[in-house]
Amino acid sequence: MQTLLAQLTGPAPMPHPELPPPDSVQLPPPWWIPWAALVMLCLLIFIIVWLLIRPKEEPPAPLRQPWTAAFKALNELRARIQSVPPQDMSHRVSQILRRYLHERYAVPAPARTTREIFDGKMERLPGMPVPRSQGVWRERFEPVAHLCDEISFMPSPRTEEESAALLDQALARMQEEKP
Repeated sequence: MQTLLAQLTGPAPMPHPELPPPDSVQLPPPWWIPWAALVMLCLLIFIIVWLLIRPKEEPPAPLRQPWTAAFKALNELRARIQSVPPQDMSHRVSQILRRYLHERYAVPAPARTTREIFDGKMERLPGMPVPRSQGVWRERFEPVAHLCDEISFMPSPRTEEESAALLDQALARMQEEKP
């Protein structure tokens, strides 16, 4: 019994009586819990409302497809063959084909001739591992570039029939390039 009473008398003495007793930790008052829950609930409601009424992102515009754009431009030119002077037809067809080469393959075709593109200073463009003056790159693009040169520098068509033949030749070349 004495051992039982000894335990009820109080805490055991500290091993180092010269040290002061530790400070007791006080718990925060109980009123903060409902306030914290209210703030969290308001924050959650605000986030839900903001997600519902925020402006929606516009989907990005579809990328322009070079082949489709060039084919469409050539067909529109064909539809306006009577209104376009035959002298301007070769220039317009050449510009459409050169823009196509530039947009699809990053060939600097709009501002250069075939000789300048393939025999000029060799530049390395991103995504073009083969130097321009050799290899598959030249085999693939040189015929189209020559067609552009022929169209640009050949004698201008004098009649609508010659313009139509030029457009047919360009459309046939575009059909070969169809992705």
